[in-house]
Amino acid sequence: FNVMVLVCIAIFSFEIVISVMGKSDYWLGFFFILDLVSTVTLVLDLTWINDLLAGNGDSSSLRSGRTARIGAKAARMIRVLRLVRILKLYKALYEADRERARRRQQAALRATAKGEDDEWDEQDDEALVDAEENAVQNQAGQESTLGKKLSEMTTRRVIILILAMMVILPLLQVDDFTQSPFSAEYGADQVMESFKDYDASGSITDRARYWHSMLTYVYYHNWYAGKGLTSFCRYSETLSCSNGFWAHLYFVGIRGNNESLVTGKAGKARLNFTAVESFDRMSEAEPAAIYNLGSLPTRAQELLAAEWNTDCPVTTGSYLKGVSIIAEELAGVSYVVACPQDLRVTESLRYSPVWQTRSAFDEWRFEFYFDVRPFNTETAIFSLATTGFVLVLLLAGSLMFSRDANRLIVNPVEQMIRRVKEIRDNPLIAMQMADDEFKLEELRKYRQKRQGCFSRVLSALSSCRCFTANKDGPMETVILEKTIIKLGSLLALGFGEAGVNIVSSNMAGANSGVNAMVEGSMVDCIVGIARILNFSTATEVLQGKVMTFVNQIAEIVHGVVDECWGAVNKNDGDSFLIIWRLAELTDSEERKMADLSVLAFSSIVGAVARSSVLAGYRQHPGLQQRLRDKCRVDLSFALHRGWAIEGAVGSDFKIDASYISPNVSVASSIERATRKYGVRILVSQTVVELCSKEIVSKLRIIDKVTIKGSLVPLELSCLDLDFKRVQVEEGADLPIVWNSRYRFKSRHAIEVRKHHLWNDTFSKAHYVMKKDPHFQEMRTHYTVPFLQNFNMGYQNYSQGEWQVARNLLTKTHGMLSEKDGPSGALLRFMETPYQFKAPDWWRGVHALEDEF
Repeated sequence: FNVMVLVCIAIFSFEIVISVMGKSDYWLGFFFILDLVSTVTLVLDLTWINDLLAGNGDSSSLRSGRTARIGAKAARMIRVLRLVRILKLYKALYEADRERARRRQQAALRATAKGEDDEWDEQDDEALVDAEENAVQNQAGQESTLGKKLSEMTTRRVIILILAMMVILPLLQVDDFTQSPFSAEYGADQVMESFKDYDASGSITDRARYWHSMLTYVYYHNWYAGKGLTSFCRYSETLSCSNGFWAHLYFVGIRGNNESLVTGKAGKARLNFTAVESFDRMSEAEPAAIYNLGSLPTRAQELLAAEWNTDCPVTTGSYLKGVSIIAEELAGVSYVVACPQDLRVTESLRYSPVWQTRSAFDEWRFEFYFDVRPFNTETAIFSLATTGFVLVLLLAGSLMFSRDANRLIVNPVEQMIRRVKEIRDNPLIAMQMADDEFKLEELRKYRQKRQGCFSRVLSALSSCRCFTANKDGPMETVILEKTIIKLGSLLALGFGEAGVNIVSSNMAGANSGVNAMVEGSMVDCIVGIARILNFSTATEVLQGKVMTFVNQIAEIVHGVVDECWGAVNKNDGDSFLIIWRLAELTDSEERKMADLSVLAFSSIVGAVARSSVLAGYRQHPGLQQRLRDKCRVDLSFALHRGWAIEGAVGSDFKIDASYISPNVSVASSIERATRKYGVRILVSQTVVELCSKEIVSKLRIIDKVTIKGSLVPLELSCLDLDFKRVQVEEGADLPIVWNSRYRFKSRHAIEVRKHHLWNDTFSKAHYVMKKDPHFQEMRTHYTVPFLQNFNMGYQNYSQGEWQVARNLLTKTHGMLSEKDGPSGALLRFMETPYQFKAPDWWRGVHALEDEF
């Protein structure tokens, strides 16, 4: 036992040292003091320290009993202090369990995010609701300063409250120990008085009275009957005996400071075996009294009647001689005790006659030792139960006191902190947060609607909402969290990908100032320009409704671009600036990004052509009058790859997050050239070189030009699409109210297709085009003979053989249902002013600004 205590002291001391070194707020703190006190008090559990503090029992029985009870209370208090370690251990295990739960919840969120269906009644979606609600209630990860401080203060107050209750409440109770005297003390005085009479007179009558008093005392506190052995308490089922008490007599002796006097008195106090045997037979017979004295084993009778010559070691200057009835292994004796010193101080109680003076008491006296080991065993069991109860009380109190604060304040605040940190690290994630939050709200509504009456009652009972109703609306913390998400979403919508650095830089600082003019950064990207044709006319005719007109087109452009991993930066009314970032991408990923940029513009062409909403403008009288046969929504596109400076443009009064670069101007020039060449999509050589060979095979090189802002001449390629062949899709059979639910479902479907396009190692753009019936329909007229004739004409044009080129391009100019734009553009350039004769300076390149 002592070895285990020493090991515990060493381990706890090591823990204190490590905590002092590893925790900044531990040294001289509340938990440091508790740990130090509980570790130091372990020394008191060492047997030799305990015996030293308990003393040798020289004081009176009454005073020693009271001292023992005070010591027991102090020991219980010390054990409660040690329970704090268990509380800390439970908290560590609880935090570890929360961390595991957080990882499972994140896995559930990721698994659900990867799913391609979006049915509200799926079990996975309901599991997502449970996971998210548990994540809010049991916020894991790094504990916030607020949560840590509140948890520590709550635990500290609970500990102080429990300790105060255990200290103060016992002091406010009257100790029942002093309510009435004990039979052991009164009987000791009776034995002492009868022995004095016998010692003084020496008569047979007084001796018999002394023997009777002594044997009555011994049998009244019968050790063997007290052990519950029915053979020594024959009538225990109907009559009571000493087994109803916890303390039982096992040693009788005389003690004093005069050895010769003690030896003489002990010799005279010896009992006669015949008298013992006779008294045992009398007590064994069924008595008339309610209390049964029981009997002793024969060998125990012999030990009781033996000479009182056992010298027991006591303090210096004191001598003890007597007999023990459990000095040998008998029935019920598992541990032989010859002297009281064979037991620990706490396992034995001593009673002596107190009806005498102090000098007579010190000279010589009877001493009766009682075995209280059964009482100690029972006390230990109840102490363990008390310790467990206090531990449960500590844990329950700490959790219950902090539960409401965590649920109403700490968890929502930590959730908001987590949201803000995520938005700070990636402002664009706010849109995903809004979608996830909306989906959870819809799932909760659906699940609540689907619940039966019995399920609702159980839910109300489990959440203690049986007799209350939420009439006050959502709490302020919920409103604040949703406001943070909405503000983050508005930031993401307003600044876009170009403003990520601006938002992150300002949210990362601890100061309240805003520095909008953040230094720009250079990025490698594909720049795309999309322009609405005939926009000035549409603005004049539609006037106030032109905003709706632009937004309807933007809905298609933004959705398709986002699905193809692009980012729409700004809209200047008739034009869209679109960016595909190439930074930190591998060669294969750059190839996929270039293919997706071409796929995005071809998909927009088809989507605009078949949109029933945009097709309605073809019937607009004002537009028909102004545009005549060109009365349709039409866009032109250009793609160019190069660097650009990403950052804030403006002042402290107003900024725009945009891209500034000569390459943006180059892309704008290429887009304007679409009207010269009569095509809808122009792609520069820098993008074509990035594309996969499958996409390149669909592009047609139509010219090589020099452009202001580009240091080298660039080949221009077009993607041939006859959008007039696409049939307008019929509207939905049933009118759909375009609300938040359908907006979410639309964004979710785009997100699923977006990840589907990117996840594989190879580019899927070619396969998407191949399987798209609208794309194939728009490519119908562009046959192999047409492309071969044009390519031959272009090669002759490039090499200066303009007469040959004239014949070939004239042929291709009329091969399609409508005049081919690039063929006509090259013919016009060669005709005026060169009359189809290449000039001497011709090297296959000319300025884009040249008039055709």
